[in-house]
Amino acid sequence: MNVDPSSIPTPVLIALGVILLLHIALVVHCLILLARTSADRLVTGRKWLWVIIVVGVNLIGSVLFLALARRPSATEEQMPDLEPADAERVVRGLYGGDRG
Repeated sequence: MNVDPSSIPTPVLIALGVILLLHIALVVHCLILLARTSADRLVTGRKWLWVIIVVGVNLIGSVLFLALARRPSATEEQMPDLEPADAERVVRGLYGGDRG
C-alpha cells in the first residue's frame, strides 16, 4: 500500500511528527539514564540487554525500562533528628534572637 504524503492532511503530519519527536526523546532519556545507572542497580545486571530492549522494542521497551529495570537506590537519612534546643538555635540564627 503506497500512500502519497501529499494526500495526508497537514494536522495529521504535524501530530505524527510530534509523536515521533516525543518517542525519540523518551528513548534518548532512557539510554542516558541507563548509562548513568550502575549495573548493580539493574534488575538483570546487564546493560546491553536493556539497550536492546529500549531500542528494539520501541515504546514498550522504554516504558519497561522506566518501570521495571532499576532497583530503588539505598536512601540515607538526609537530616538527623534535632533536639528542641538545636531547632531554637537554628530559628534564632535565621530570624534573629529578639523575635517574640
